[in-house]
Amino acid sequence: MASHYYPTIFFPDEPSGFGAVVPDIQGCLTQGETLTKAMYWAVDAIGTMLDGVAEEDYPKPSKVEDLDLSEYPGAIVNIIEFNPEVWKASFNPIRKAREQAGITIKELANILGAPYRTVQDWNSGARKPPAWLTKLIVEKIESVI
Repeated sequence: MASHYYPTIFFPDEPSGFGAVVPDIQGCLTQGETLTKAMYWAVDAIGTMLDGVAEEDYPKPSKVEDLDLSEYPGAIVNIIEFNPEVWKASFNPIRKAREQAGITIKELANILGAPYRTVQDWNSGARKPPAWLTKLIVEKIESVI
């Protein structure tokens, strides 16, 4: 699988930090507390939106000069590299839910009543719990938000 490069619009979004829109992928938007985090989440948003889509059916990227930035005051455009193989290998639903909830690994370990080291390994991807347990952990994190 090859990398795909999508122009992404990043704009100040108070109070959350920065918003991000990938115009070539309908409904593909995200945000982050910092520009760096918004860029990180943009890759994840692209992966989430394109998951299950055949690579030959991925939308073609626009030219940066063709983007309309008028509705995004203070916006900048950055090209986001998306490689479906890399994204799938790095996808970690526990880490994603934890980061979106804004809780630390230690806080998650306390919420779950699990050893810190175990939760740290799940978060890093060094160990993976069974799918049924992953689902329960993500549901627990989402219920805390």
